[in-house]
Formats: sequence, structure tokens, C-alpha cells
Amino acid sequence: MDNAAPNSSTPTQRRKGSKARTAVVGVLAASLLLGGGVLAANAASSPTATSTTAAATSQPTATAAAAKSALARHPLSAALRFFVNGDSSKPNYGQRAAKIATFILDKRPKLAAKLPAALQADLKALKDAADGDRVAKATHIKDTALNGGYGPKIQAQAKRMQEQKADRKA
Repeated sequence: MDNAAPNSSTPTQRRKGSKARTAVVGVLAASLLLGGGVLAANAASSPTATSTTAAATSQPTATAAAAKSALARHPLSAALRFFVNGDSSKPNYGQRAAKIATFILDKRPKLAAKLPAALQADLKALKDAADGDRVAKATHIKDTALNGGYGPKIQAQAKRMQEQKADRKA
């Protein structure tokens, strides 16, 4: 009896890259679950939701995380969306607008340098404004963007964002 002969009951060799594939699938599944949680939190915070306690407990962390990740991905688009579609009647609107202006100017200086000079000046004025003036400065940025004061590209983007919001409400 020859012990060196291969035995048919030996386990087969693992495929190359299966650990990496498993890791990618795990990360994808986790991101889908996280995205679903953010969508559920946003749905719970909509005005038509019946459970206000669930919306009040889950909305601040989910919305803050979603806003922060949106700013990290494309800060100008997220900021423009906030200025164009934001509700200036909310109590913390001016504070949030100032945080967005500070983020763009301080954390993304290369992006800020590419912005039109008028928009840079308005963002700096918003960043340095007193608490009572922030809402007016943010509203000025919105109006100037929609009227084309920052250029045709920003105007087109702002109008498209405003139309998308109107379409979602309809």
C-alpha cells in the first residue's frame, strides 16, 4: 500500500482572492444596511409620518451623519443644495449655514479657491457674521445663486436643485 498516492477525500484548495471577495461583499452589505437606516430615518422624519417620537429620536444622528458624508463627498453641491432648498425659518438655519461656509473655506481650500470671487466673499461674510445676520447672509447667497450672480454654471445647478425639490413635493 502506497501512502504517497493522492487520496480523493482530501480537501480542495481555496480559490485565489476569496478572502478579498468576502470582505468586499461584507462591506457592501454593511453599506446597504446603513443606507437603508438613513432612508428609514428620513422617512420617519417626514411631515406625513405618524410616529413623532421615533422621528425625534432617530433623526438628528442619521441626518447629521448623512449631511456630513455628503459634504465630504462633494461639498459644493451639498452646500448649494442646503442654501437653495434649506428652510430659513428653522431656528438653527443660520448656524448650519455658517458651519457649511466654514467647512468649505477651511477644510476644502482648493475647492474654495476655484469658486467665483463673489461667492468666496459671501461665504467669508457668512462665516464671520454675527448670529443674527447669518440667515440674511445665507438668503443672500441663495438669491445670488438663483439670479446668476455667481455665473451661469452655478445658476443652472441652483435652478435644477430647486426644480428637483418642487418635483419631489408634487
